[in-house]
Amino acid sequence: MTAGKDEIPQGGQLRDEAANWFAIMRGPEADDRRAEFEAWLARGALHRTAYNRIAETFSLGKGLKQPSEDGDAVRESDRDPPSKGGRRLAARGLAVALIAGAAVLGSHFLRPVPSEQQVSDVQAGARPSPGQLATRIGEIKSFPLADGSTVTLDSDSLVLVSISGIRRDLHLTRGRARFTVAHDARPFVVAVVGGTVTARGTVFDVAVDREDRVTVRLLRGSVDVEIRQKSANAASQSDIQRMTVGEVVTFGAAAPVKQQQSPLKSADWPEGVTDLDRVRLADLIAEANRYATKPLMFEAAELGERRLSGTFRLRDTRKLAENIGDLLGLALIDRADAFVLAKTCPTPTRENCRPPS
Repeated sequence: MTAGKDEIPQGGQLRDEAANWFAIMRGPEADDRRAEFEAWLARGALHRTAYNRIAETFSLGKGLKQPSEDGDAVRESDRDPPSKGGRRLAARGLAVALIAGAAVLGSHFLRPVPSEQQVSDVQAGARPSPGQLATRIGEIKSFPLADGSTVTLDSDSLVLVSISGIRRDLHLTRGRARFTVAHDARPFVVAVVGGTVTARGTVFDVAVDREDRVTVRLLRGSVDVEIRQKSANAASQSDIQRMTVGEVVTFGAAAPVKQQQSPLKSADWPEGVTDLDRVRLADLIAEANRYATKPLMFEAAELGERRLSGTFRLRDTRKLAENIGDLLGLALIDRADAFVLAKTCPTPTRENCRPPS
């Protein structure tokens, strides 16, 4: 499929090779042939540019609806999943379609393969496709990206997206997001306050709290977390950490901390569920209030140190407050501005209060 090391393929041949590799890396043979693909890609800027052009062709095509026989658009999720052999044939068909698509899209793809200097100029002037993903308070929503990746946003979250032919850049400005990353030669980089997370073909969560503290949780694959810190002379320094599955890294005002598990076992948060193992009431309430239009509070500071275990749904604040009251033997005061957990109902009772069970 590839030319010898000393031979530079002609433009058409290089485009065909790039299309074939793009199809392979989106098919069932991706993991088996990754080393071979990366060796092909590393041969030079001409190979990378040819591959990026094919990726651009695919991204443009993703924006077009696929008509069915009766004229209606058909979603990929509506089709029956193909067999492994079918996926291999589909990958070959994709390569053919990409080669044809690159030709149809015009002179941008038909011009001769550029020189190394021209490659640098093209890369420097590449125009990204910006976008903005956001959720309201109490909302959890998934967004598909043009490259096949998916971003799931937690309550009151915002992500800026810029996907070009050479990079996939995202910026989590607030809230929490789960990134399910499609295999692709282009780096997938999530920027946050004070650092970045770089991944290819993996699943991970990133959260930014109100104090700009960042938490990264790896669910599948591997990611590199680059943490930027300022030294005493104000010069910026970077610390890069490779994470493994199950690890959690937090960084922000304090030094980075790597731990095996987070206090809140939040792998199921896209379903609005959290799994607790002796977690402080104060931590649970802080998490629950991310979904609440009417917040949950506790009356005395010592109540915040009580510990809970179990599985809870966070998006129904009243029900959650009642469950906590039952577990900890606390009263629940329903005020106009908040639900308040207390040791007992006030005397005389001036507000709607559910006594301890």
